[in-house]
Amino acid sequence: MSVAKLQYGDRFGDDVKKISRTALSPSSSSDAALPSAKYTRWFHGEAGEPEPMATSAKKFRRLAADMVLSEVIAVTKENLSILGDDANHLFASSLPTGHRMRKAIRASILQSVPHLGACKFGEVVTEHGPNAIAVTQMFIANFDGEINTSAGGTDLYKPRSQDFDQMFFGLHVLLDRNGNFLGFNHRLGENGLAFQTKNISTALYNVASTSTGLSLEALRERAAINRVVNR
Repeated sequence: MSVAKLQYGDRFGDDVKKISRTALSPSSSSDAALPSAKYTRWFHGEAGEPEPMATSAKKFRRLAADMVLSEVIAVTKENLSILGDDANHLFASSLPTGHRMRKAIRASILQSVPHLGACKFGEVVTEHGPNAIAVTQMFIANFDGEINTSAGGTDLYKPRSQDFDQMFFGLHVLLDRNGNFLGFNHRLGENGLAFQTKNISTALYNVASTSTGLSLEALRERAAINRVVNR
């Protein structure tokens, strides 16, 4: 069997075949049809199904065990773009007027595990330099794993497993005037990593801090005041 015709199940095994049939199937939960109610609870620590995955899953195309590799990649990128678009709406709807995050949707897959990947959903220009533009980019991934910026973009992601999951992260990058990637801004964050979390409230605080210029501490103080006022 040629690589081009290698089937999804044969390439990744029975466990991933099971995941592909269930994890990306449309949700039947009535909660998933009411995302706006969930969005209002981010700062209050109330439990619920993970967003935006719960909402996005209703619109995903299903992966099938008999798909060839090119089909798996195409469907995964399409689903990640949906996830990224919903993530942008979810975060932007909770940011104050005048925030500096602009919508930017770009999906990519893990070459070695093409049913997993990440999607950029927003970015903030933080500095215009003479030779480069400093930008903080925000992502959502459909897996959990490690992020390593030391190789300059090569082998950036190391998933903990082949299972579906969800995490958010931000990257400090340097771009040229045409928007081409020059490298990571290792002066900022942890070697260019702005944040990484599976907690949506933590992600929102970090996105809000980057897009408004307010510190995490200032944002948490404001949230605490709002909770007291709204009691």
